[in-house]
Amino acid sequence: MKKILFPIIALILFSSCKSESKERENTLESNKKTISKASKLTEQYNLFVEQFPIIKTPIKIKACDDDFSEFIQLNDTNNILDREEFNYIYGKIKINEEYIAVITLEEAECFMPILTTFKINGEIVNSKELMIGLCGSDPCFECEELMEIDNDLNIYVAFNSRYFNCDENGNEIVGTDKKEVIYKTGKITKEGIIELTNEVKKQNPD
Repeated sequence: MKKILFPIIALILFSSCKSESKERENTLESNKKTISKASKLTEQYNLFVEQFPIIKTPIKIKACDDDFSEFIQLNDTNNILDREEFNYIYGKIKINEEYIAVITLEEAECFMPILTTFKINGEIVNSKELMIGLCGSDPCFECEELMEIDNDLNIYVAFNSRYFNCDENGNEIVGTDKKEVIYKTGKITKEGIIELTNEVKKQNPD
């Protein structure tokens, strides 16, 4: 009986060792792939952020009024943002030692600011459009798309508008104007989260 059990036990132990060895190989291979992927992400991230000049707060962008003609288009080869539209480089903000933020400008009727935050290893934390997006070129109407980030990384995004009646020649009739502001407030947290409120509307604000 002992002669029969010994080879069976030996076979079980051998199979167990072989299985553990294979498992270790798979774990090592998986770790190598993870490290390689992380290294590639960091490399892509470094190439991406190097395109952006450092900008200091406070920041104010008037998306429909500022002159953006000198801004450089983002290099598609080093673009790690998940957006296909034409994007231009605005700048980067250091949040702290662990996180940074970049601002890109997406070309449309106005240049929409896009704020994206990253961990320093290249992982995207958050990305949000900082524009209400209601400005247009309608008659008897004036508007402004405004975005501000202050020294404490508080965010203010607003659509300021003025409506008025016009005469047959398209000229403003004095005393008929009405003002409206639609805005959001928020902040960039120390963890790179972009917090924004829902839109608030005010008629004839002071």
